[in-house]
Amino acid sequence: MHDIDLSSQIGRLRHLAASFEALQSQVRDLALAPGTTALRSLSPVFQTAQGLAARLTTQVSELADSPYTTVAGSMESLDALCSAIGSASLASCDLAHALARNPLDGTGFGGPTDHEAQFREARHAKAAPVMNEHLQDAVQQLDLCATICHYVATGMSKDVAPAPASTARRAASRDLSDTQYQALSALAKGGARMETKGRGSARVAVPDGSRVTIATFQSLDKRGLVHLDTSVPLFRGRDITVTADGLRILAHHRSAAPAAAVPAPAAPAAIPARGSRR
Repeated sequence: MHDIDLSSQIGRLRHLAASFEALQSQVRDLALAPGTTALRSLSPVFQTAQGLAARLTTQVSELADSPYTTVAGSMESLDALCSAIGSASLASCDLAHALARNPLDGTGFGGPTDHEAQFREARHAKAAPVMNEHLQDAVQQLDLCATICHYVATGMSKDVAPAPASTARRAASRDLSDTQYQALSALAKGGARMETKGRGSARVAVPDGSRVTIATFQSLDKRGLVHLDTSVPLFRGRDITVTADGLRILAHHRSAAPAAAVPAPAAPAAIPARGSRR
């Protein structure tokens, strides 16, 4: 699992939504005349649709391998984005079919005939409605992609927004120690539980073996950075998740880390005065 800047991911999703809308408008406004002219018009939009599908796939992969997966509702958001990948692929497929049905000008076997012009006109007339149907389908799929990207971006903005808190609480969240940051990062990987072993006291169990003390957990809990599921008895194990506020702090911690101190250069050795004894 990799830490990512969720604010940047939201911005990229909105940019993708705008790109899908722009491509949808471009495809909708195409006035195709079958033949070489249509090939020139369709080729760039087809390539753009493929590029947008690839960009969306990359972003979904990054989100699926990030602390965002611990946020409530992230599963539905990721599922929606996966369906948008399918819609983007279908849009590319529709544009590819339009290209495939486009009759290009050329000369058949046996050379040109006296009815070459009529034959070409008949081919174009037959292909035009089929091509336009594929274009209309592509427009609908692109519209769906844009809608999903806008919807998920808006939901993510609400998910990662800091919860209402007092000024003192927000200041305390920024003053975490290295131990607390390490504990928060370990808990964000998922699967951590509060449990008891035999008749012993409660402990925090982290799948990767990271040590998180009860005192450290309580300090994070007081700041609202973690959530403990108290709906089940402690002896059964209570799930621990990192809140949206905790994810926000993790996402910005790396950029806020101070740069390593650079050692000062050693002072040059004193040069003895001319004529002095060594």
